[in-house]
Amino acid sequence: MERKSVHKLFVLATTCLFLMGMTASSVSAQWWSSSSSTSSSSTSSTSSTSSSSSSGSTVSDPGATGPNSVCSYTAPSNTGYLAGKVYYPCSLSATTGATTLTGGFTNTYSDMEWLAKHVASHGYIVLAMTPNNNLGTNPSWTTAHKSGIAQLKKENTRSSSAIKGKVNTAKLQVMGFSKGGGGTLLASNSLGSGIKTAQALAPYMDFTYSLSSTKAKTACYTGTSDTIASPSAVVTMYNSLPSSVTKVLGYFNSMSHTDWMTGSSSNTYGKRGMKYIVSFMKYYLDGNSSYYKYLYGDEHTKDVNNNWFYQYKYSNQ
Repeated sequence: MERKSVHKLFVLATTCLFLMGMTASSVSAQWWSSSSSTSSSSTSSTSSTSSSSSSGSTVSDPGATGPNSVCSYTAPSNTGYLAGKVYYPCSLSATTGATTLTGGFTNTYSDMEWLAKHVASHGYIVLAMTPNNNLGTNPSWTTAHKSGIAQLKKENTRSSSAIKGKVNTAKLQVMGFSKGGGGTLLASNSLGSGIKTAQALAPYMDFTYSLSSTKAKTACYTGTSDTIASPSAVVTMYNSLPSSVTKVLGYFNSMSHTDWMTGSSSNTYGKRGMKYIVSFMKYYLDGNSSYYKYLYGDEHTKDVNNNWFYQYKYSNQ
């Protein structure tokens, strides 16, 4: 009898321990699963270059390559420029903003391809051009930009155009570097309300000028190491814009003139420039308020604290 009692007690104790072990294992498994799921979600959010804003729209890091694959084709001939190439998102299904783009003295459109592709990857159409005389003066680039805007409108209706019906003609921009930047400001002044934004990268002016008729929201960029397009001259251009115009001056520390020609991923300063170029387009060309933070908010403050800027000015934001 004593042996049977001892055996029963042994079986009962073993069963209890087994059940306790199962419960503990189950609890442990549930905790691990929850922890793992949270970690995975956090990693996915961190590694992605885009996120959802509070308004529900997608925000892509403007300094990183955008979410769109980029396609291109040779632009139709035009008496206003020597040659050109159109860059656009391959899967473009709706209308989008478009910009012209030129380089500077001696540059061809291919010298600015790094920027054209970056901007197109963020959802825009880019017509990059070589002016008729890339050894000439500002008027050659001014003509190219004005002709480029006209060509973008033609491409929107041309039957065999890859971007037919895709150009939002209410969201047009001119943009250029060096003499092309000077040409940008002059073209913007001439086009008035025919364009919405203009961005001048280290702009260079050959002659005296007037920007008093400018209507477009305008960004001017320069750098402390630029010995060709004097930073003080660029500041003067910025100040010459009408007081009623929304304008931004991005005066980068250590950026040289040629950093705008060799941007891409290998150039720290070119990458900084393209971050602000895309942010300006998203905020002012598209009206996407989610990009405010990159121009004026917490993301911009991080750049200031990281010593990106010698000076950053704006008016009528």
